[in-house]
Amino acid sequence: MTTPRPDADLDGWLKAGLGEAPKPDFEAWRARHAGDLAALAAPADARPRRSRRALSFASRALAASLILAAGLYASWPGGDLGPKAMAGTIPGIDDPRAITWTTVFYNRATSLDGRRTWIQQERRLNAYRHPGQYRETFLDEAGKPYRVDITDAGAGRTLALDLKAKTAVLKMPVSHPDARGPFAWVGEALRDRIVARTLRVKSVSLVGRKELDGVQANVLRALIDRGDDLGYARHDFLFDAASKRLVGIWIPNENGFNLEDAPDRDKPAEEKISMWMPLGYWQREIVVDAKVKDDDFSLTPPAGFAFKAIAKPTITEAEMVAFLGAAARFNGDTFPDSPYAAFDQAKFNAASMKPDESRTPAERELIKLHDAFLAREVYRSPVLQFVEDHAEPRSFRYVGAGAKVGQADRIVAWFSPRGTTRHRALFGDLSVRDVEKSDLPMELDATATP
Repeated sequence: MTTPRPDADLDGWLKAGLGEAPKPDFEAWRARHAGDLAALAAPADARPRRSRRALSFASRALAASLILAAGLYASWPGGDLGPKAMAGTIPGIDDPRAITWTTVFYNRATSLDGRRTWIQQERRLNAYRHPGQYRETFLDEAGKPYRVDITDAGAGRTLALDLKAKTAVLKMPVSHPDARGPFAWVGEALRDRIVARTLRVKSVSLVGRKELDGVQANVLRALIDRGDDLGYARHDFLFDAASKRLVGIWIPNENGFNLEDAPDRDKPAEEKISMWMPLGYWQREIVVDAKVKDDDFSLTPPAGFAFKAIAKPTITEAEMVAFLGAAARFNGDTFPDSPYAAFDQAKFNAASMKPDESRTPAERELIKLHDAFLAREVYRSPVLQFVEDHAEPRSFRYVGAGAKVGQADRIVAWFSPRGTTRHRALFGDLSVRDVEKSDLPMELDATATP
């Protein structure tokens, strides 16, 4: 993907990569902008307002494209790009009206005997319509649709269609779709150097050119904070070298992984697998100003589909207590430092890969609860879900770090149930009861929910 940079003939190499600079043709330019030139030559009191606005808009568009081109040229390749290099409107990122694209997930599958691997693909067809409406079509291995999710960010609802069972379920969205458009976050990363207000962008650099879907594209590589302790994740953004529109995004799970170089990319698939591992995904075949149908984004179930509405998934008090207890036992009978990151994720993943008979009772208990919550579409910390749904705002306090399971006299956490001023405490033996305020350990460093 990266074009090597020669030590000699730098000017010739730049021209080969970026092309010859266009030669000025003043007469052709005058012919194209005759109206604007006439407006400029007219007396001030007779100059039409419409021409002045048109000239101003054209000037801004030209300036934006020149800034982008100059920024990329100066950094070609491998140099860091400053935020100003992406000034101006970028097609596919800024203020989209309608976009379609394809997402392709790549997973490495392993044979039953563990000796062979191959790469599987999962394709999804995506569409967006302003403001904040999304449609995602899931395809099977034969390329036929079997499920469609329609999400309206403004309504806060998703209509999930099972095309085979002919069922329609109206539910809360799994994630929080961006009402600005599917790739607005790319603009944040390149210009503001931060994503979702919390994930810092370490660097953005131009690493070369790549042909994607028949288009010659400049490849901009950003290293973005993963939001955990694993450092920065690689994101490759591909922009049409001619029009500057976004044409693709490649996000590998491992920063050094390139799909083209994978030794098992073309290996034949087998019917049965022992495990699979995600490798990364492409977002490509991006069509800006796509033609989309209004009905494709309707939350009304199609004719012939059985309809069911599901309330917002929640966590009960008993489930919250069971989860904290399971996490503590998983941690060697010790309550975690934080109730929202209650166990070591790497250790949990390793336990999940074991056959059930090889797991410890503590591993089985936590995995069972985790899977049950996922089945109900609770995709966040069960403790946080409970607190947001059932506790008075800012009333939850956690002081359980280091406490041992079974300590009946040790308060681990407390909160006020929604709509009350009572204080309800969780103890180390996993019992829960109302207590007086004077019984609470009011440590200043207790974990509170915003």
